[in-house]
Amino acid sequence: MKKFLSLFIVLCMALALVPAFAEETYEPVTIQNGDRTLVFTEMPEAVLCCHLYAAENMVMLGLADKIVAKNVPTNAAEVPLPELADAFASIPEIERSHENAVASGADLVIGQVSAFRENSWGTYEMFESKNINCYTISGTIAEDETVENIYEDIRALGAIFKVEDRAEEVIADMQARIDAVQEKVADVPQEEKPVVFVMDSNNGNEIYTTSKGLQSNLIELAGGINATRNMADARWFTTSVEVIVDTNPDIIIFNDYGTETIEEKLDFINSNPALSEVPAVKNQNYIIIPLVAVMQDIRAASACETFAQSFYPERFE
Repeated sequence: MKKFLSLFIVLCMALALVPAFAEETYEPVTIQNGDRTLVFTEMPEAVLCCHLYAAENMVMLGLADKIVAKNVPTNAAEVPLPELADAFASIPEIERSHENAVASGADLVIGQVSAFRENSWGTYEMFESKNINCYTISGTIAEDETVENIYEDIRALGAIFKVEDRAEEVIADMQARIDAVQEKVADVPQEEKPVVFVMDSNNGNEIYTTSKGLQSNLIELAGGINATRNMADARWFTTSVEVIVDTNPDIIIFNDYGTETIEEKLDFINSNPALSEVPAVKNQNYIIIPLVAVMQDIRAASACETFAQSFYPERFE
């Protein structure tokens, strides 16, 4: 009996030490995130994703159980990929505020740089004072975001959560799909590439479009030319109908999101007499894509495919 009791005590002590031992086995991870250096001494267990695309990257890496909350959708087009819908069904959604972020119990917050403002989810300092780590989606702090920034974010998550192999698999799949697109359009002469104008939104004659960044990069990877490339220092800027006339695009991409419907955007373009002779309008050569498809996650590969198939349908038959 005494021998059994001693064995039982030893077993209990061993079990009590399991959490501490598991914690000690987490190899610290250092991530350079823009100008900030993040150090993880233990694995995050409760992640707040401030944007759908941050949550999709987590789910694709098999980390859905680590997500404690995500943002409430900002528009009707902001829905998860169909193959991820079941995983998203159990993820709580919360309104944007610092109070809600803290109340969620998060120990890591992932978001665009705009998420980390006092009037948004909260500043870095606000979170760090509560021992909550913050990871900024790298593309939103890069000078000119490309698909490489998505790979950077996926690799960072892989390192933080010790799923490096899975991260590399996701990246390899994206790269293979984009490489396949580029192989099909590689021999297109520059003068034969379609000029593409991005119609993000409009307010009267003012049109919001892209100068550089991920959507521009995806257009170029697909063998197109962004009509407004480098027209402004900012990634997104406001221009006018006259610029559409001047750039004379072959194709117009409509970003689907927000309170302005696709029908309203199409009506604005189609009913404007000044645009009637623009090739894209004359030929009704339009692409409609959810804005979330050209943001910072795994959808970038399919967006690149969609663009290329629309630019060069004969090459994808």
